[in-house]
Amino acid sequence: MRIFISADIEGIAGVVASQQCRAGNGEYELARALMEQEVNAAIAGAFDAGATQVVVADSHGPMTNLRADYLDPRAELVSSKPRPFSMVEGIDHQPFDGLFLIGYHSAAGEKGVLAHTINGAAFYRVCVNGLPMAEADLYTSSALEHGAPLLLVSGDDQLQGWIAKRYPGVSYACVKRAISTTAAQSLSPKDAQEKIRAAAFDAVINCTKTEQRLLTPPYVLELSATKPVMADLFALIPGVDQLDARTVTYTANDMKTLISLLCAFSYLGTTQS
Repeated sequence: MRIFISADIEGIAGVVASQQCRAGNGEYELARALMEQEVNAAIAGAFDAGATQVVVADSHGPMTNLRADYLDPRAELVSSKPRPFSMVEGIDHQPFDGLFLIGYHSAAGEKGVLAHTINGAAFYRVCVNGLPMAEADLYTSSALEHGAPLLLVSGDDQLQGWIAKRYPGVSYACVKRAISTTAAQSLSPKDAQEKIRAAAFDAVINCTKTEQRLLTPPYVLELSATKPVMADLFALIPGVDQLDARTVTYTANDMKTLISLLCAFSYLGTTQS
């Protein structure tokens, strides 16, 4: 069995502040180490249950958070950017039997620790086919297009409720309770890692997954920017229509196209944030 892991940082136990998610300070170095440990726990759980291959996509910010020499040597690492599939880059390279989302977080406009969708400074709300999107939704849909069902998610209790509603039966490792956007009650690193390892083992053994897809093509994106000037910039891309001062829309027939567009929006938005 081949498992694909997409790893973010905001949903890691002990991570609650934006400075922990940005390189260049001591708090980030501690947070990236916690991220590595939770990813290693997921890798170990997958191999304990009989996985034959695990590929990990470093999926936070610059996507250079996971240090190769700190990662379980049995796993392969996808890192850095830009890349067309973004947080699930490599999902199309070979068949995978399941997807793990480790360290994930709530959607833009929703409650949860450090909640956002792709770019919190630029995107206020991201909807596809009328549904608000968390990163978990976008990348689960992309993985499903390539035959890899969602098997496991880890993060806070707010995302847990979101996943339970949209993907019933999928394993979840809750490692912290959200108190506010920048506060949480977290498990100890050891307990969080043990919980993730056990959940990963169970996810592979039971292979419990949601058969019904949340999204089907065509994918109609409606994105509300945090500032009107950002929507103005996004509308410069051919095929993008501007609905009002802050809202743009676009229709794609596959998730790769939609995700690539969102990545381009994110880069443009960074220039104005």
